[in-house]
Amino acid sequence: MTLRLKLAASIAAVATLVCAGAQAAVYYDAPAAIPEQADNTDYTVSFNAPAGNATLSFVLDGYASLDGQNWYEDDFTLKLNGADIFRGTFNLGGGGPDAVYFNPLGLSFANVSGNGTDVTFRGGHVNFSGPITLAAGANTITFAYAALPYNDGQNYGWQDMGDEGWGVEQVRVEGLAVPEPASWALMIVGFASLGAMLRRTRRLDALVKA
Repeated sequence: MTLRLKLAASIAAVATLVCAGAQAAVYYDAPAAIPEQADNTDYTVSFNAPAGNATLSFVLDGYASLDGQNWYEDDFTLKLNGADIFRGTFNLGGGGPDAVYFNPLGLSFANVSGNGTDVTFRGGHVNFSGPITLAAGANTITFAYAALPYNDGQNYGWQDMGDEGWGVEQVRVEGLAVPEPASWALMIVGFASLGAMLRRTRRLDALVKA
């Protein structure tokens, strides 16, 4: 193996070790489900964090016949610090296609219910994950569900929890991975060694060209 290839392999090895020693900060972690909620309600979680990028993940639960895009439509809204970051509707037992109306952060979501567009009354789940930007200090995430208001011939309006309900579970907010102090020390030593190897390579190149 040439010295240049050894240098490239060493850089890859140092990067792997540093990544292996990295730990992500968890700002909020609540795996248990909240109590079942009726339509036209919201639920807020609060936590402290430094300003910066983070990831949010959670499972949206639907009970009985929460509707997708149809005459009985129920819409889900997600807010970060009071501002909407997602709005959409999902077939969680009540029929109708899924539809997303607002998703500026590009959150990933997957309706794993298997209901298609049929009315099944068996509820379902939507898995969410994606990037968010936190403020320094107190932060809030609000989950809300609302039935489209009654509009004769277009929307049926609110239905009680005997017919449909919702909740969330496995809510987790996690910061970006940060190397531990030992990993930083390893990285410094490793790159110092790589720098020495690079200087030696340059000297050898100069001698060969002379």
